[in-house]
Amino acid sequence: MRRSLLALAGLLALALTASCGGAGVTGVRGRAPTEGATGAMGPVAGASTYPLTGMPAVDAARANRPAVAVKIDNNAAARPQSALEQADVIYEEFTEGITRFVVVFHSSDAPTVGPVRSVRPADPVIVKPLGGPLVFSGGAPAILDVVRSAGITQVTEDDRETLRRRAGRPAPFNLYTTTEAMFGKAGAGAPPPAFSPFLRPGETSAPAGATPAASLRLAPAPKVTAAYAWDAGAGVWARSTDGRPHLLEGGARLAPKNVIVQYTPYTAFAADRIVRFPEVVGSGDALVLLAGTQVTARWTKASDTAVTSYVDSAGKPIPLVPGQTLVHLQEPGSAVTVG
Repeated sequence: MRRSLLALAGLLALALTASCGGAGVTGVRGRAPTEGATGAMGPVAGASTYPLTGMPAVDAARANRPAVAVKIDNNAAARPQSALEQADVIYEEFTEGITRFVVVFHSSDAPTVGPVRSVRPADPVIVKPLGGPLVFSGGAPAILDVVRSAGITQVTEDDRETLRRRAGRPAPFNLYTTTEAMFGKAGAGAPPPAFSPFLRPGETSAPAGATPAASLRLAPAPKVTAAYAWDAGAGVWARSTDGRPHLLEGGARLAPKNVIVQYTPYTAFAADRIVRFPEVVGSGDALVLLAGTQVTARWTKASDTAVTSYVDSAGKPIPLVPGQTLVHLQEPGSAVTVG
């Protein structure tokens, strides 16, 4: 057992070194800070790390601004999407046969984000703890009522300064925004709470029950498959969708540092039984993949405003590798294979 724990600690240390960089401070997921950063290179006083990624906070304005969330399509016709690699956190949820992403930005900026699509009943509950706006194209009247009653700022395609149609792509896959426009709707609110505890430079962790893992395969929807391959050199889980590398505009590949499979019951929406949404308030099982390991976990979200916590089999919070996290809101009992 001791030998196994030491080996696991070594894996985590290697991944942490890759994520934090060995030669100078880097931005989210090992990138240099985006052009136009206002802060000095180095940790920002009063905010040593960004709360949603655990990466070094190199820009005071970004560290102290609210987070913003946007609904992005994952239909095959919507790919390649723009700016997913810049996001802090991505949630993937089942949506009538396919999936869509709830994409959260805080520590990075992107000039093109999309394609933006419609809202679903769980989206305001997912993003409410962040405190910022939710950007989407529109939605059915009963679902819009849910969003309005959630008490969050909503931005729809009626706001043509924030959301614009893009030439060269067919509707409805041509609605785009920018992080500048979205943060402009956030105002001077507070920064989001921490998504999770994160490993610090030089820190290692061996969550209870962690075992080596090199791949993950699942079907987040009947018409969508997702697979991840652990890239030890880059310290990321490289994603494929529907059997192909999930490439984004500009050629980057979707490759989060952490992948969480959150087994979440889905419920039919009373006003439209075709629409099913994940019950993200409550608790359930989860699987956390980080640094070439898998950890059997439990998730808990006590209320709409609470941050979801993930704990190991000993009941201790699981420190994640600094960088982007992708959360699958997965139907319990669905096939999930770890290799």
